Amino acid sequence: MSYNKVEALKEKSDAEKLILSNDYIAARTKLKKAQQLFPSLDHIAPMLTVCEILSASTNIIPGYETDYYWVLQLMPSSAFTDITCQYQKLVSLLQPIKYKFPATELALKLLQEAYSVLSDKKKRVAFDIKRGTSWVNYETFETNPEKDSNVEKVNGNTNNINIQESGSGSSSSDVISEGYKGQDTDINSGSHEQKQDFYNFDTYRTPECFELRDIWAVHCNLTQPCIGGRYGQVCNKSGGEAEITWLKPIPVTEGERRWFDAGLPVACGSFCLDTEKSGTVGLKGVFSYKCSWDSGITEELYEIYPKKGEVWAVYDNFDLDEWSYNPDIIKECSYKLVEIITDYSIYNGVECGQLVKVNGFKSVYERQTGEGSNLHIGPRDLYMLAHNVPAYRFTGGEIYGVNDGMLELDQLALKNLDDEPNNQPMVEEKDPDLLVLTPNPNPNPQGSVLGPNWAANDFTTGQVWATYSGKDLMPRQYVLINNMISPSGFSATVLEPETVFDVEASWKSRNLPIVCGMFRAKEVKVNLDISQFSHLVNCFKSTSNFIYKIFPTKGEIWAVYRNWKLQWNRVNYDNCKCWVVEILSDFSDGEKMMVARLVEVKGCLTFFQRMQGEDGFEMVRGFSKREMLCFSHRIPAFRVPGIGGHGIPESSWHLEPNALPPNGN
Repeated sequence: MSYNKVEALKEKSDAEKLILSNDYIAARTKLKKAQQLFPSLDHIAPMLTVCEILSASTNIIPGYETDYYWVLQLMPSSAFTDITCQYQKLVSLLQPIKYKFPATELALKLLQEAYSVLSDKKKRVAFDIKRGTSWVNYETFETNPEKDSNVEKVNGNTNNINIQESGSGSSSSDVISEGYKGQDTDINSGSHEQKQDFYNFDTYRTPECFELRDIWAVHCNLTQPCIGGRYGQVCNKSGGEAEITWLKPIPVTEGERRWFDAGLPVACGSFCLDTEKSGTVGLKGVFSYKCSWDSGITEELYEIYPKKGEVWAVYDNFDLDEWSYNPDIIKECSYKLVEIITDYSIYNGVECGQLVKVNGFKSVYERQTGEGSNLHIGPRDLYMLAHNVPAYRFTGGEIYGVNDGMLELDQLALKNLDDEPNNQPMVEEKDPDLLVLTPNPNPNPQGSVLGPNWAANDFTTGQVWATYSGKDLMPRQYVLINNMISPSGFSATVLEPETVFDVEASWKSRNLPIVCGMFRAKEVKVNLDISQFSHLVNCFKSTSNFIYKIFPTKGEIWAVYRNWKLQWNRVNYDNCKCWVVEILSDFSDGEKMMVARLVEVKGCLTFFQRMQGEDGFEMVRGFSKREMLCFSHRIPAFRVPGIGGHGIPESSWHLEPNALPPNGN
């Protein structure tokens, strides 16, 4: 390993020399080799990004000199919000190496120039006109042959045409041309024509689109014997056929295992190559779209989760346990169509907006409005997501009757769907006066077991976050996000506990922290750096008096005080120790909330599993509402698929190290 690092540093040094001689492509090749030799090389990702930006700047547009879409790595149809988010993301990525890697300052200057043009409506229109006349037949940055296809997938930038805008397309810059309007797609078979209203999805399913190591999704309605899974990797290709190795899912919970064993389809989660299932498949009529995936905790894992902007079909009235025991239910189930509003988070799940069909069209949809239009899918309900639906986002004016933001969906992915969603919410209200607060979870945990890596676009005004506070810097302080004040700084309002019981008031009067119960935004405002945020809080917001209700919820991991007593003073609190517990049931006024105690997996500081007594039973107990003061703080945690292969129990939890109590267990 040390030899590899030395060789990697040599390659990096050569790359720096090539940068100074303006040979950006060769420099990128050197950095790629350094990354292969030593993947954890410091700042390798931003250094590669510098090379890509500088390479993109050499693509000349008459009158502008540089193709700014290439510089920002965006599609020409990207929305203004996407341009801002991408600009902030790239600037944040490059800032740490501004004075450490040659030409980084030049790359930052190019980003600023690109943003100044594309973020200004008049300048962008003028630029688009000149670009359109200069690059009619030129590919976008995402089909640049100099790019390594697999590395781009790991970074989440794959040739996926789910939504033809930022980070999701592989089309040319003139994707909307007369040649595409009103075409019939004949994809599934020679005898089944699927007429689209506008967009021809077949353009991105031709044999030329299939490249080695790409992962493709099978059409959702196919059940032929040659199909060995929902996803397949291209191992070899010859003409209109390809040798495919199928991916098999890695279930985590007992319910997911039953689902998989029952032969039910799995569209989300961690997958690995099933070496026992491979074969030659004809490309026409089998595959729907090229997948966007992230690398897992180990190299052999592929993580496929919904991403912001995609469209998915979700099972209506989903019940993981019942359906896994009675798999025939799925044959009669109906579906809802949703647009993904936030990237999937292993901590909080994903937020979706329901779609309804636009009158007068076969396959054009728009976001449903009104109460119940949003849907939250938690990590425990991941299998509720049935399959991805390729989609094209209109910018307005393409055809009569469509507006900016409407979506045309691939009809081949709509077969057998109940594609007329009703206006009823899919999430049951837990309290008539309380509504679920809209979350925006971590978009990409980077496959890291070292905890989340928040970015500026993970934060939205009105969210409630837990921040590190106190002498032990545990996430016990809740704040309400007001606005962003810098690329890594936010203004927030502190949430103060609203005491209901006398014991709560007494506890608060002793200056002891309260993390469960009712909270209200007061007048105290603070400026916080992004590093001070621990996790997005699952809470309910009152619609009438701006009260936030925060309690542990099923599936979360919390720290509780050992030997807790209501009579504690500050000295008792400062010297207390904690247990780690898994929440087994949601809080209810009438019943106790059940928890199971967790203990550290031997030899693994951050992996915990349920504790068992001498009789083999798990250590479980209940907490009443009056005992909520014994909860110290929530510990962000997630399960790691495939960890059993490394000697760690599959059912164990990986806990965020920064939130582990210093005096735990």
